[in-house]
Amino acid sequence: MRIERVDLTDAQGIRGCDEAFLAAQRADCPEGPRLTGTPFRGWLTIGWGGDPWEAWLVAGQAGKPAERPVRGWSRLELPERDNQDRADLDLVVHPEEKAPRARHRPAAAHGGTRGGARRSVISGTARNGTRGRLSPAQPGRNSEWWRSSMLELGKLADGRLAGLREQAERAAAGYSLVSWTGPVPDDFIERAAALYVALSNAPHDAGEAPEVWDAQRVRELNDRRPHYGTRDYSVAAVKGGRATGKLAALTEVVLDPADAGWGHQAITAVTRQHRGHRLGLLVKVAMLELVAAAEPQLERIVTWNGETNRT
Repeated sequence: MRIERVDLTDAQGIRGCDEAFLAAQRADCPEGPRLTGTPFRGWLTIGWGGDPWEAWLVAGQAGKPAERPVRGWSRLELPERDNQDRADLDLVVHPEEKAPRARHRPAAAHGGTRGGARRSVISGTARNGTRGRLSPAQPGRNSEWWRSSMLELGKLADGRLAGLREQAERAAAGYSLVSWTGPVPDDFIERAAALYVALSNAPHDAGEAPEVWDAQRVRELNDRRPHYGTRDYSVAAVKGGRATGKLAALTEVVLDPADAGWGHQAITAVTRQHRGHRLGLLVKVAMLELVAAAEPQLERIVTWNGETNRT
């Protein structure tokens, strides 16, 4: 086997990384969901946050160079706005690779790279939902447990959403709802930044700094969205009129058309000054009604939360 840096012009290598990742997903989570080709390539090549990155693959030796199967790969992301002392590592090994040493080869490729200047490397495991922190002073520890939650839309009792909506609307008098598909609309970009900032109030690992959001960062997120090939739905609560009112709450659901039975809950946030009005419930109920109408093939929505975040 040989270690090679992932080349963005190497369609065969990127496709091999995709195939190895798909095999690993099937082994770890046979029931789904899947990160399919287009969103996978968007993540591998530009990332979710748009930070600098590098990736390496392990290719088999058999056959011509273009035919060597990818047996594993790793991707190291280096935050540049916040948490500049850490790196985020994703490591994938094809499930057919049984040898323990094979599981270290992709990660070892990063030795001596820009990631070497970071104090900690954060990684995770697919099976038990832990995130590990690796550092020179402390070779490895579990920093946070994550749990997955799934909502099966077909199992919602008749009238359940209507009842929840009524509860939320009673507490949310004076707020109105707006929704959009795709990027954040231009007239909301400045105001939406505050909702992403609100996520910083959620529990997080010790030593992890909150992300810093402004209008420019929201614009950059908008620019990345088309690379993922997903359909993105957003519902927001507004205090006052659409033109000048403050965005008080926001929830997002992302759907991959190639795995359309699954929806993925992205952020749900309520700004601090507007909490206590059941706005989280209000926007989530409106979202479920929206995607049920727009995506009739959608069967379930999945989300991940840190074990310490029970809100």
